[in-house]
Amino acid sequence: SGRVVVAVCRKAFIFDTETNELLHILEGHTGDILCCRFSKDGRRVVTASKDRTAKIWASMTGRLQLTLSGHTNRVTACDFSPDG
Repeated sequence: SGRVVVAVCRKAFIFDTETNELLHILEGHTGDILCCRFSKDGRRVVTASKDRTAKIWASMTGRLQLTLSGHTNRVTACDFSPDG
């Protein structure tokens, strides 16, 4: 089945595209999420936020794996490199 990730304000939501079932809510940003993407293998999601962080999540569990901080302004875009 396919999945889609959608960001609304400070949360991102992962849905199953065949059943429309909400699978996970990704919570932890303190500012609005401006961008979100799946990794090429679908195992991770990255979110970028006005709170000056990017976060990496396990897409199958919704668990936060890593917070990338230290940015001097909001993080407006995110993606994974082609090799992961």
